[in-house]
Amino acid sequence: MRFIARIFNPTNNRRLNELLGFLLCVSALLLFLALASYSPLDPSLNSASVLTGSRVARNWIGIVGAMGSDLLLQFFGVAAFLLPVFATALGIRWFRSRKVVSPIAKFLGGVWLLMFVPALLALFPGPMRWFGGPPVEGLLGRIFGDFLIHYLNLMGAYIISTSMLAVALYFCTAFSFTQARVWATTRFSFALALRDRWKDWQEDRVRKKMQKELRSVGHRSQPCRTRCFPPGRWPRRPSKQREPSRERLGLKGLPRNKRLRQGREPMTLRAGGSDPRQLSQR
Repeated sequence: MRFIARIFNPTNNRRLNELLGFLLCVSALLLFLALASYSPLDPSLNSASVLTGSRVARNWIGIVGAMGSDLLLQFFGVAAFLLPVFATALGIRWFRSRKVVSPIAKFLGGVWLLMFVPALLALFPGPMRWFGGPPVEGLLGRIFGDFLIHYLNLMGAYIISTSMLAVALYFCTAFSFTQARVWATTRFSFALALRDRWKDWQEDRVRKKMQKELRSVGHRSQPCRTRCFPPGRWPRRPSKQREPSRERLGLKGLPRNKRLRQGREPMTLRAGGSDPRQLSQR
């Protein structure tokens, strides 16, 4: 355990830490290029290819990269690409002289990833090979996959492999379900806004549909008796004629009986200004 803790914790000498971190990053780059340029036609421990002056290794790192990549892919499968990732992360830590928090948990998480990624690939149906060479699950994945299927059947093997991968990622990274929820809510806020707009549109559509149905039911129960007029030609309401006031008729100050009698008689005058009743008496 002390040896593992020593690997994950840089020293107090910053220059030494930068040197070791730089070497780890370079080694990770070489390993990645060797794995990415693997060819089954290159000479390795399980092939009988012969190199001549006109035929060199197809691997970008040469014969060393060809043999190393073949060995790693035969044993780990495509999970061998995790090794340069781990080396790069550790090299950056050493270069910055930053200690790794809980190194034992990080180490266990890395080991479980190397174990259960090939095991999960071995559970998939059909043979899959890396560029026509070794199988993608490797020897380690085939052993663990057969072990899980033998004791847990296929469904149990899938569940255990997926769960162990989740636990391994939880140990290797600073992943937290609470932080993941906050991160997802922040990064995908546009998706939440689209969902809310979709719900509002659906509710508005249902409301309009219900209002339309209510209008149709109302028209059927109570037929419309209103008269239709062309636009802009609505009938005008008849204006109420105001009765003339008492002052204008000259009835103010008279008794009620005379007021009624004089109000019924027409008040017509000639041009001369004389009353026609006086003229008839004359």
